[in-house]
Amino acid sequence: MKGMIKKFICIALAFGLVFTGASSDVMRAAKKAGIKNKNITMSVGEKKKIVIKNKKKKAVYKYVSSQKAKASVSKSGIIKAKKAGKVNITVKEVYKKKTTKLGKVKVTIKPSEAEATLPPQQTNAPLSGPQPDVTKQPDATKAPDPTAEPADEMEPIAQYLGDENYESYPVPDGFDAKIPENEGVLEDITYDSTVIKDGAVVQRKAKVALPKGYTEDKKYPVVYLCHGIGGNEGSLPADNVQNVIWNAIANGDAEEMIAVFPSCCANEANGQGSDPFFSVEHYKGYNNFLNDLQECLMPYINENYSTLTEREYTAIGGFSMGGRVTLHLGFALQDTFRYIGAFCPAPGIFDFTDNGVTDTGLFTKETFTLQDKYMDDTLVMIVKGGNDSVVKQFPMEYHEALKENGVPHIFYEVPGGGHDGGVYKPGMYNFFMRIFHKKASN
Repeated sequence: MKGMIKKFICIALAFGLVFTGASSDVMRAAKKAGIKNKNITMSVGEKKKIVIKNKKKKAVYKYVSSQKAKASVSKSGIIKAKKAGKVNITVKEVYKKKTTKLGKVKVTIKPSEAEATLPPQQTNAPLSGPQPDVTKQPDATKAPDPTAEPADEMEPIAQYLGDENYESYPVPDGFDAKIPENEGVLEDITYDSTVIKDGAVVQRKAKVALPKGYTEDKKYPVVYLCHGIGGNEGSLPADNVQNVIWNAIANGDAEEMIAVFPSCCANEANGQGSDPFFSVEHYKGYNNFLNDLQECLMPYINENYSTLTEREYTAIGGFSMGGRVTLHLGFALQDTFRYIGAFCPAPGIFDFTDNGVTDTGLFTKETFTLQDKYMDDTLVMIVKGGNDSVVKQFPMEYHEALKENGVPHIFYEVPGGGHDGGVYKPGMYNFFMRIFHKKASN
């Protein structure tokens, strides 16, 4: 009898242990994975690890840096700080063929101790206060790398600003013509987007125009060009905008650059078949392109093409609704874009009523401005047609708000111009002429 009782107790204990273990597994599975350290501060040269809580055993975690030049991240989530600035790292979980976006880690990178303690550059102006001992050599471990290339110094924006006279912005004959000897390559790409549908990866398309002679042996600046409402990644290329760029380069008017033509309505319908066409819901897809560009498309471009990723080498431009997208992203992401070109921009930047739609704006007139540090270091260009019955007074409203806020910018109106390529394509040529120029070395 005692033997049977012992046996029963053993079985019960074993069962209890199994049940407890199974319950623990169920509880772990029920808990969602998340990011433990969503805000990380580090110094140049430092490494830190992104910590995921409630990890699933068979899940794979992916990390994408918004600016690899400033911070790279390994497959195991270790961040390496390369350059001072701010970076977002998107974290995704892949589990049972389903991809879930866990969120973003905001990384603030400070200058290294060596950079922070270097003596100030000497000038001819007298110094006030105690003089630094310039004869003392810095510690060898804190000295700058003598083999490092100096950062490019860009041409000041002020020299590319102009008046409001249309005649000040000419274009050469055949500026948008198909000229075989000037042509580069136009490629189709497909990239994964995690911002279209919650918990899903949606494949989206774009086109990339590479300059003639493109090579992986050098790096190129990038301009993102946005289409009008109802369009897609093929709309601007169908209107020969890539030829405008290639001809400007061949004419010696523009720097070599990569142009990206995205599909700018970031919703499940991809902007097509939206009902009603003019509606707040439809416009939300264009507003969401900010997330798609920053978190998905731009990282893809920088990973798959030989690009310069710094602000000085990144531009955005667009026509009509694409002009509204341009102003939205350009002023919201001032750390990303140094050049902003809006051609016949659509309503939506401020509160508006148009085409039966009334909605609040993306900015107020007071907030539609530049940060102090970028006030004189951002090229903003707005162009409108004198007889544009589509976007009417809205481009002028944007111009007047910038004037009121003291934001240096280019604005001009094409006399008799409508809402078409006769206005926006010459405007784009003039925009391409003014971007990405380095200061000539002495």
